[in-house]
Amino acid sequence: MSSSGNGIQKQNYLLSSLWFLFFFICWGSCFPYLSLWLTERIGINSAEVGMVYTCIATVAVVFQPIFGILADKLHFRKHLMWMLVILMIAFAPWWIWVFAPLLKVSAIAGAAAGGIFIGLAFGCGCGVCEAYIDKVSRLDGFEFGRARMWGGIGAAVGTFLSGKLFVVNPDYIFIMASAAGVCLALILLVFRPGKNFLGNVSSERAKVNKSDIFDLLCTKRFWFLVLYMVGVGAVYETYDQQFAVYYSTFFESKARGAEVFGYLYTAQIFLDAMTMFFAPAIVNRIGPKNALLYCGFIMTFRIIGSAMATGPVLISTMKLLHGFESSILIIATLKYISANFDWKLSATVYLIGFQFAKQFSQIFMSTTIGGMYDVLGFKESYTILGLVALIFTVISVFTLSHKRVQPLIPAH
Repeated sequence: MSSSGNGIQKQNYLLSSLWFLFFFICWGSCFPYLSLWLTERIGINSAEVGMVYTCIATVAVVFQPIFGILADKLHFRKHLMWMLVILMIAFAPWWIWVFAPLLKVSAIAGAAAGGIFIGLAFGCGCGVCEAYIDKVSRLDGFEFGRARMWGGIGAAVGTFLSGKLFVVNPDYIFIMASAAGVCLALILLVFRPGKNFLGNVSSERAKVNKSDIFDLLCTKRFWFLVLYMVGVGAVYETYDQQFAVYYSTFFESKARGAEVFGYLYTAQIFLDAMTMFFAPAIVNRIGPKNALLYCGFIMTFRIIGSAMATGPVLISTMKLLHGFESSILIIATLKYISANFDWKLSATVYLIGFQFAKQFSQIFMSTTIGGMYDVLGFKESYTILGLVALIFTVISVFTLSHKRVQPLIPAH
């Protein structure tokens, strides 16, 4: 391989890493503090906060399948990435001059405005940029996880700085997000992956047709992946939604519990980033299927372990275990997709089979499981959820494919 080729690969790896760093600085600036900003700054109640989150989830599940198919049709063209850049730059003006005033006038209108914006920016945006850079990494021969690791660092930086800025003026966190968006624009201007892609792959082979999508949706292997994501991934994410509330009960006051949880959350994000660095080697060693099963059993252990925890140390340990599986889950899923599905449909499978399946299921699970907390309590509910995750993980032992590798992108 020529030195110029190596230079392009190194440049694309560097730019991919910087993209994740600044994109997740935006995420860490805004998303973790959304509920606090809505209640403390805007003054809306919990039910109205719930409306905002419902709108976010709804927008995500509507647009994720569309963006998945569109991303595969566009290949390495940057249209969707530029959409994300525009959204990131618009954070401060949208949140300060549109979202906040609308919420004060009408909770429904405000929830719709915020839900559409956040749903596109993060509900869909995370999956879009992960699917895009996964394609880049496979074409240029670098490990996706080594670039995605910088997203964890960006999230930690954004969350930490926002915690400081929120005390001074909550609006500053959105200004920081917009500044990170400007950095994303500069990165995307010089980011030119896949320059020789259509020269090496015929346009007919690269084209995504309706028949390709239909064939995918008729494939048992695809629905077995969806089954795993619903039964394990969606259950786990729903369990995690109100974990902070349960965690605070292990302390003398909710305020103290919230304070310790903030420190623990930051530590977990850094642990996520560290694990992401080693995740590709781990998944390559044990195979994508075994890595997904590993994540399922860790999730089960954490959910049931949370139900059995008797003090702050044990429940904190359960929280930190998240750092040993969330990063591996992303890498294992992407490698499983590349090994088992047509290369030109990778974004479609990722955004529908992984992102969409989890969020769509959560819309229905959140209310049901929230009711379980009220009726049964957290401990009993977590025990049930843990058993559900365990059952679906065991089922996946027999349904997921053992296939480990497939040619990255055919040359002809």
